[in-house]
Amino acid sequence: MSAKIDRSQRLREINATLRARNLKPFRKLGDVTQGEIELVGIKEIHDHSARFFTDIKFEARFPSGDRGEYTLRFNANGRVSDGAVMVVLLNGRFVIVKQWRPSVGQWTYELPRGFGEVIDRSRIAGQLGTMSLGNLPLGTLARELGEEVLASADITSVTHLGNVAQDSSVCCIVPSYFLVLIRAEGGDILGRRPKGDEIGRVLLWGQERVLSEIGHRLCDSHTLTGLMLAFRHIEHLPRLC
Repeated sequence: MSAKIDRSQRLREINATLRARNLKPFRKLGDVTQGEIELVGIKEIHDHSARFFTDIKFEARFPSGDRGEYTLRFNANGRVSDGAVMVVLLNGRFVIVKQWRPSVGQWTYELPRGFGEVIDRSRIAGQLGTMSLGNLPLGTLARELGEEVLASADITSVTHLGNVAQDSSVCCIVPSYFLVLIRAEGGDILGRRPKGDEIGRVLLWGQERVLSEIGHRLCDSHTLTGLMLAFRHIEHLPRLC
């Protein structure tokens, strides 16, 4: 019993430190007697990129009986949101964002994703679908689509597809996935923007093009996960294309 009390106390202390930094708290620290890696305490905190993430090195006990360290990455402002990945259909076509990723040294083609405040239901037209968890960063849509498109936009439905761990081995990050259907009179503007325009990075692809590019231009894990979840619902989508 004393070990359980001690573990609960450590959980409270560690979570207090995480909350003070606006990081997502733990539900459980693990129990080495149950074959789990058990986090014992915080050893080091690295805020070198706190705007985006914080790395924390924990003291840990392992099922083998060894003691050591275990480093985890926490998303900035994780108490508010782990971010969201959005499968957006604008007038029946998939919104794909082309952007340069220094991490892989190449242009990538991805679903829109980002961070935002808790969803404001008053700003959504139509039904909210099956959404029950997570946050929808409407600012991401505004940034990617632009004011000209959103001026005539009607978000007809938002469906929460689930929450999927980004990297369960080292990241305490579980973004939400959404399917967002939008009708907009100005949607064709995106395809006519000059290459020098930042919003010109946004492409509109039909379903066949998306399917043909999976594993080719569409090759990042967030995008592939989002499309997999969305296509499970594809038979329920309105016939917009």
